[in-house]
Amino acid sequence: MPFMLDADNGGSDCSINGIHADVLNVTWGPDPVGPTGMTMYFNVSQGLSQNSTTYTKLVVSFNDPSGLISSAKQLEIPPSVNSIDGSYPVTIPDYIPAPLYTVVVMVTEVGIGDVSYCALFSRDSRSG
Repeated sequence: MPFMLDADNGGSDCSINGIHADVLNVTWGPDPVGPTGMTMYFNVSQGLSQNSTTYTKLVVSFNDPSGLISSAKQLEIPPSVNSIDGSYPVTIPDYIPAPLYTVVVMVTEVGIGDVSYCALFSRDSRSG
């Protein structure tokens, strides 16, 4: 499995959460996560091994250290594309586990459950 060199500090694959997928090329900010209601941006640049479908989504989740999801956002990926290259806004949710949490970003086929690409970022603080 490839490892990304340009990920935000602390990025890794998602195997700790039982997800075995290629590492997603993503950076995001603010880092660490800011206050509730602020908009953060996830910048994704990833070639896909197969064209996207109507079920392909970019999912951003905020999890406790065990992997339990406290909040998640699904973002649309247009069908029939073979790469994702864009900046995706996400509003910081009301609840993020404290003081430790993870930010997980993945490309998945919603409803099927197949995860093609994933990156996990462990954090122990928030800004703002």
